[in-house]
Amino acid sequence: MRYFLRDGALFIRGAFTAVMSGTQETDRDSRITRISTIIATHLPHNNTTEDADTLIGNLLRKSGYDTDAIILPVPNHIDQLRVFAYDGIMVFILAQPGKQGERPDPVTVIVCCREPLPEASLRLLQNTAEDAIHQAFIMAGFPAGSGTDTFLTCCGETEEYSDFHARLARAEALVTETIAYGIPETWATSEIPFHRKPPFYIHSSIGGERWTRWIPDGCPYYPCHPSCEGQRCDFCYCPLYPCGDESQGKWLERENSGKIWSCEGCTLVHEPTVADYLIHNPEASLKELKNIRKKGKNKE
Repeated sequence: MRYFLRDGALFIRGAFTAVMSGTQETDRDSRITRISTIIATHLPHNNTTEDADTLIGNLLRKSGYDTDAIILPVPNHIDQLRVFAYDGIMVFILAQPGKQGERPDPVTVIVCCREPLPEASLRLLQNTAEDAIHQAFIMAGFPAGSGTDTFLTCCGETEEYSDFHARLARAEALVTETIAYGIPETWATSEIPFHRKPPFYIHSSIGGERWTRWIPDGCPYYPCHPSCEGQRCDFCYCPLYPCGDESQGKWLERENSGKIWSCEGCTLVHEPTVADYLIHNPEASLKELKNIRKKGKNKE
């Protein structure tokens, strides 16, 4: 999965099975669909239907992703975006607090689960996300929901298999905790502008379980790749993860169950020439980036 900002919109690219609920009056509402692209873009409240159709049409034509894309028109400006990662779960939240004493504006929540789930489980995960959103409002002292919040849940392309109960239970727990932390944090930091990349939060177990906002300046772990001369931290949390390329890393057995990709020895996206290229080409393939690194070394 890749995500990036372009033309004032959030693009999430991958191969997903998705279900959407909320304000979108489309035939995809509450239906399972296979997609490669999610686009969230701000539509001002005073836009007419014709204005909205024109804006969305132009965005689709320019991006070239119109064949299997889901468009999420969102009431909040993309500057309100915050991204939260917890193991294999990534949650994108667009939210803005209301005026004092008033219910906050509708929220948009996109939940991406890296591992595949059966369709029935994906619907259950969607329900979990909806419940967590409502609970976040209740904990903040507001009514549970206005009926105008938008939420989309997606996972890796669905596979049919029997051993999914533990995977679903863990995904539900992670989504609940992430939304419970993420919505209040997004409200609290909504006035803080960002430039090229939205604020990114990671649930870390280093030094105790906690949420932390990733800020490259003054990072206590720098340099985490001492062998990489001029290490760049633009992609501290690698957009290729898990790439599965065993020349870059390896699969390790988890203590509880399953496997986890270890790439502690990989410096690819930290090398200056590669980082610069990936910034300007956010969908570059692993092969493409390895070639950029090779060309850079050949010039030395």
